[in-house]
Amino acid sequence: MSVTTRQDQMVDPTPATDKKNVESAVVEGRTLELRVGNINGVQHVWTRLTEPKPGDVIWIERTTDGGAHWKAFGKRTITAGGRNYTDALRTDPSDQVRMRAHTDLKDGDAYQTAPF
Repeated sequence: MSVTTRQDQMVDPTPATDKKNVESAVVEGRTLELRVGNINGVQHVWTRLTEPKPGDVIWIERTTDGGAHWKAFGKRTITAGGRNYTDALRTDPSDQVRMRAHTDLKDGDAYQTAPF
């Protein structure tokens, strides 16, 4: 059964506190990370790609039905010298809501982390 959640606004994760990786995957010499932190006392997640190359694309995927369907949030194409992380999306305590980091490497394949 799908969980109904409001359309969350994405926010800049820079001011987040208690930042940490909750899932990660080494992909073609880069590390794809699903990060978590608190913004104004509320837990959020975002995607970060270490050692990115211009043209790599990153985003967060979220499911509200336990993994049957996934929706992309915060898709970002990385530019030379640009930001290597997405905006942050609020988490949800429901066991039907899961999130994962996703990337489509310009010179490689698409990858994702395990869900959190």
